[in-house]
Amino acid sequence: MKVRYKDMLLYAVTDNRWLGERSLVSQVEDVLKNGATFLQLRHKDATHEELVREAMLIKPVAAKYNVPFVVDDDVLAAKEADVDGVHIGQSDAAYSEARAILGSDKIIGMTAKTVQQAKEAEALGADYIGTGAVFGSTTKSDAVYMPKELLVDIADSVDIPVVAIGGINYDNMDYLKNTGVSGVAVVSAIFASDNPGAATATLRAKAEKLFSYSRKNIIFDLDGTLFDSMPFWGRVSGEYALSKGAAIPEDFYDVTYTMDLNECGRYFQDVLKIDVPISDMKKEVLDIMGEHYAKDIPMKPGMRRLILKEYENKSRMCIFTNSDEKCAKDAIERMGLSHCISMITTSYSLGVNKKDPAGYRKVCEIMGFEPSDTYIYEDVLHGVKTGIAAGCRVIGVYDEDSASHWEEIKSIAWDTIRVQ
Repeated sequence: MKVRYKDMLLYAVTDNRWLGERSLVSQVEDVLKNGATFLQLRHKDATHEELVREAMLIKPVAAKYNVPFVVDDDVLAAKEADVDGVHIGQSDAAYSEARAILGSDKIIGMTAKTVQQAKEAEALGADYIGTGAVFGSTTKSDAVYMPKELLVDIADSVDIPVVAIGGINYDNMDYLKNTGVSGVAVVSAIFASDNPGAATATLRAKAEKLFSYSRKNIIFDLDGTLFDSMPFWGRVSGEYALSKGAAIPEDFYDVTYTMDLNECGRYFQDVLKIDVPISDMKKEVLDIMGEHYAKDIPMKPGMRRLILKEYENKSRMCIFTNSDEKCAKDAIERMGLSHCISMITTSYSLGVNKKDPAGYRKVCEIMGFEPSDTYIYEDVLHGVKTGIAAGCRVIGVYDEDSASHWEEIKSIAWDTIRVQ
C-alpha cells in the first residue's frame, strides 16, 4: 500500500484565494511543519504551465517534511513535475489513462460519492478515496451534502484509506468519529485562516484524538462485537430447542443471549428438560454455527477497517470469546484478517467464564499486556463490566441484541462505538 491510513489523518488541500501577501510555498511550508500529513495542490484557475511551476516549487518542501504530495486533476502536470501522484474525480481523466502516464509507483487518489464508485475505484487500483461533501463546501458551489449513513457505507466498503472532505473544520470534526474514515481533508479551515500554521496544529491535535494512530494492546470480543452473529445464535438455539421437542419460554432469548455454550447446555437440561449430554448439544450446535462462521456471518460495520488500521499501527490484537475457537478462526480467515490477530482464545480453553474478571486478566498475562494499558472491545453489559473490573479500558460496541443496556454501557465504558 503506497498510502497508509494515517497519511489521511490531516489532508491539506491548497487554495490560492487567501494568499494575501504570502507566497503559496511559504504558506505550504508553514502548514506541513505544523502537522499536515498529506498535501494536494489544487489551483482551478491556473494554466497547465502555472500548475507545473507551482508543483515544482512545492515538491522539495513536501519532501523535506516527508509528506505525500499530489496534484489535483492534471495528470500531465503531476508527471512533468514528478510529484508523488494525482487526485482524479469521477469526471476527470480515467484511472487507466492516469496509471499509464504516471506508472505503477505513483499515487492515484480518486473521488467516490457512492459505494459502487468506491468499490470500482479500489478494483481499478486506486490508492485512496476522497469522499464527501460531508458538510457541503465553501470552495465548491456544486458540492452536495453527504448523509452520515452513506459516508459510513462508503468507508466500510473498501480496504484502502478513505478521507472525508467538504466543509470540515475544528468545530464539526467530532461528527466523523467512528465513521470508518481515516481522516479529514480540509481547505478553508487551514488556508482561509489568519494563521494557517496555527490552524493546522490545532486541527492535527484534534484529529489525533479522533482517529488515534497510536500503537495499542487490544482484546476483541467476537460475537456482537466483531461479527454480527447474535441473530444467528438466537435462531440456532431456538431451532435446536424446538428440534428436541422443548417449549420455548417467553423469556428464552433474553435469558440465553449472554450464556456461553456450557451455561446454555445446563439451561436446556435443567429448564427445558432436554435429556441430551451437554457435550453432544455443543457439538450439534457448533456443527450448525460453524457453517455460518465459515460462510456467511458478516462483520459489524467498520470493524474490518479498524483491525486493518490497528495492524498498520503495529497494535497487538487478540480475540477472547465464548464461541468455539475453530468458529472464530474460520470467520477471521474468511475475512482475510488472520495475519492481524496474534491469538484466539476462549472461555473454555482458559477455564474461566467471561463474567469473571480473571478471564481478561489471564488473556493479558498470556499476551504480555498490562491491563491498565489494554483496550477491550465488548458489546454486552456484563462483558463491559468484567473488562472494567479487570482494570482495562473498555470500548462498548453497540449491538441490537444489547440495545436495552446501551445507555448503561455508555455511562461506564471508557469510550463507545455505535455505527448503524
